[in-house]
Parts: sequence; C-alpha cells; structure tokens
Amino acid sequence: MGLRQLASWLAATAPSQLLQDHQWIVPTSQSLHIIGISLVFASATAVNLRLVGMAFRRRGLLQVIDALVPWMWRGLALLLVTGVLQTLTEPVRELVTPVYWAKMGMIAAVALLTRAYVGTVRRRAGTSGADAARPAAALPFAVASTLLWLAVIACGRFIAYTSMYFT
Repeated sequence: MGLRQLASWLAATAPSQLLQDHQWIVPTSQSLHIIGISLVFASATAVNLRLVGMAFRRRGLLQVIDALVPWMWRGLALLLVTGVLQTLTEPVRELVTPVYWAKMGMIAAVALLTRAYVGTVRRRAGTSGADAARPAAALPFAVASTLLWLAVIACGRFIAYTSMYFT
C-alpha cells in the first residue's frame, strides 16, 4: 500500500471523519501547534546561546539545561499530540507531501542530537565538575540545532503551500 492509498484509507476512517466534521479542530490544533513550536524553539535557542557564551553567562550550563530542556520536551509532546490530530484530520495533505516527511526526519534528528548532547554534558558534569561540562563541540551543536529547528519551522509552513502539488 502506497502513501496515497494509506492517506485515503485513513481519511475514510471514523476518527478522521469525526475530526473533519468539527471545523474548530484544525484551527485549535494549529494554534496549539504554534505554541508548541514556540516552546521548543525558544528553549533550544536559549540553551544554544548559553552553549556559545552569548546568554545566561552567570548561570552554569547544567542549570540552564535543567531549567529549559524539560520545556523543550513538553513542547515536543504538545507538537506530537497536535500533529497527530492535524494528520488525522487531513491525512492526504500531510502524508503525501515530501516536505512533511522532511520535517519529520529533521525533528527526529534534532531531538536525538539534543538528547545525546545533553547526556554528554551531564556525564562531563558528573566526572569533571559543572564548570567543565561544556563539550568541545558546543558551537557546531548549537549551530546545527538552531538551523534544524528553523528548517522544521519552514517545512511546517511549506506543507500548506506545497501539498497541492502532491495531492
């Protein structure tokens, strides 16, 4: 079964039909989705700015990570819930658009990268003290993370503008 057939089948299911019948669901989930991406991007950007020494210099790196990374994960959880709702409501528009899959791949990549990097910072803090917690790859990580999140945001917007070419 191809993506188009899967999306069409999903659009015909009872849960998808129920969501499609309520006009308030899409704008509400989109609004909450924007709040989620704002939480994620603001948290990631603040951590990245601390990593490169441009913000929160009076706070230890581990303090900043402990304060902000949980908000990033909460934002990602909100994105997951609202994203599933949007995909169930408009499966053909979402699932057949390559930009959607690019977005999903980048979210997975940056989430795994962040998890690994935070783990490295925590291990270094545990063995070398909190002051030595910043790994050498702080700048490349901060740049890659910021660029990936910006690309995720751009892809999210472009789904709406490119889906007509694939549906």
